[in-house]
Amino acid sequence: MSTAQFSFPLNVFARMLSVREGRVDYLHFAVFEDGQRDVLRAQERASELLWQALPPPCRLLEVGIGLGTTLGQLLRAGYAARGITPEQAQIDVARQRQGEGLPLTLSRLEDFQQDAGQWDALLFQESAQYIEPMALFESAERLLHAGPATLVVMDEFALRRDAEDHGGLHLLPAFIALAQRFGWRLSQHTDLSRQVQPTLDYLIDAAHAMRADLMRELRLDEATMVGLVAALERARALYRAGVYGYAVLRFERAQPASDRLLSLGPDQAESVRGLFEAVFGHPLSAAEWQWKYGDGRGRALGLQREERLLAHYGALTRRVRFHGREVAACQVCDVMVAAQARSNLARSGPLHRVTASFLEAQIGWGRPHLIGYGFPTQRAMAAAQHLGLYAPVDGMEAFSWTPLRGSAGATVQALADEDLAPGKPAAALVDQAWAAMVAALPEQTLGVRDAAWLRHRYCRHPRFRYQVLLVRRRWTRRLLGVVVLRQHEHHLEWVDLVGAPAQLEVLLAVARNRAHELGLAVLEAWITHSQAGRFESLADGTCKRRALDIAVPANVHSPGPSVEDQRGRWWLMAGDTDFR
Repeated sequence: MSTAQFSFPLNVFARMLSVREGRVDYLHFAVFEDGQRDVLRAQERASELLWQALPPPCRLLEVGIGLGTTLGQLLRAGYAARGITPEQAQIDVARQRQGEGLPLTLSRLEDFQQDAGQWDALLFQESAQYIEPMALFESAERLLHAGPATLVVMDEFALRRDAEDHGGLHLLPAFIALAQRFGWRLSQHTDLSRQVQPTLDYLIDAAHAMRADLMRELRLDEATMVGLVAALERARALYRAGVYGYAVLRFERAQPASDRLLSLGPDQAESVRGLFEAVFGHPLSAAEWQWKYGDGRGRALGLQREERLLAHYGALTRRVRFHGREVAACQVCDVMVAAQARSNLARSGPLHRVTASFLEAQIGWGRPHLIGYGFPTQRAMAAAQHLGLYAPVDGMEAFSWTPLRGSAGATVQALADEDLAPGKPAAALVDQAWAAMVAALPEQTLGVRDAAWLRHRYCRHPRFRYQVLLVRRRWTRRLLGVVVLRQHEHHLEWVDLVGAPAQLEVLLAVARNRAHELGLAVLEAWITHSQAGRFESLADGTCKRRALDIAVPANVHSPGPSVEDQRGRWWLMAGDTDFR
């Protein structure tokens, strides 16, 4: 069993039951009737409620086996059942209690392949919480046969998320919604939140009463014991507040959905690249796909019909400074829907299915990324707003200047890949410039611009070539910052900068001077609307400013930081995109 963010040690629970009740049959929550205090009877009641949700005897796979009690009962009731668990210790205990012939396999659900496509039902009793929902439903697609099938889940859930520390359990509304996108119909939803709460009272009381014995017999130190009790008390408080809950869910389907959600990785890269070229009109090379998504940098979901990719939603992980601390953010990119699937902008359409599923899995409180951002066109932004997925928090603008002879008393050093390697002097200077930028912009949301990021983003881009220039005062050699430039046919693009805003004037002079040296007519830079005033202060008679057809969105679909916490805070330039 689990208490959300803290996995309660099953050996502790077993010892409590063994000493206080004289036997141990189950290690799951107990479901108490009003006035009832017998924990063993309450556990049996939980088992009875689970059995009421099961289909008639069939080929059933139990995911997570506890002590093997339920699996043994299934076999005796006529089910062709098998249990799987990733823990050898559970298999050893289950076979010791139920017999060596108990059909068990040491495996995670995600890796299990035996009799794929031949199972009739999957059973999860307090095990679904340890498996990401996408992986759970994708595994069900692989293992269950194409005819009628059943999926039963008895587990803890987050009923809502109102704060960042409300993670650790699957959000129930999102779990049900994802099941429905996979073609499952919810045929039973039994809320047991109130009835299971006395289990936590029992555990807390036993932990206090048996404290010395538990520490001695199970070799628990003081810190572990204190943490165990604190976690139980926190879980009880969240149950009482209605944040956490407990439910029995039964899902049924007649056949798999025709359009199938799936996680996308290297094996699907060729299909992704094909859809990219069809949608955007130019190719995405294998090297550029790897630069974006490879080595764990990116995540993507797709919608597939008969082996053909209909939709794709991708994003990159970016470390950002947000409200004074560094967090993981999700930079959305490569949102694509095939031409034949674009007409449906309903909540059941391809765009909503992939976007909602991705946001629920990746962005918000308790998710891998706290916030998200991207650079959609205003038309794409309007579609996402219509579907209740995004809200605008900023927009992009462009500034342009004519070239300028001279660089305001600064010297520049062009940096290459090897200069930004760990331990190199230039890398240390870039990190110093980044620290100055952070200190000068404490209220802004900033993507990390340290040497490691600049090295991957600019020096290792497979298609574009950038000039990464370290800027210092000519005579004193004092560090001013970093300018990143990209040469186009007719203009020079000021792609990025690293340094305090107080150095903008001299950094601009360096960029304008480089445009002059290259014989280009214009220097152009992108910046968020909320930060445009900093660039406007650099305007002279040649400066021009225009709005771009690009919004900066925030996720409003899954619970997380409010729109107001994100509005008007982003410092974003062209280099923060994946396409400039």
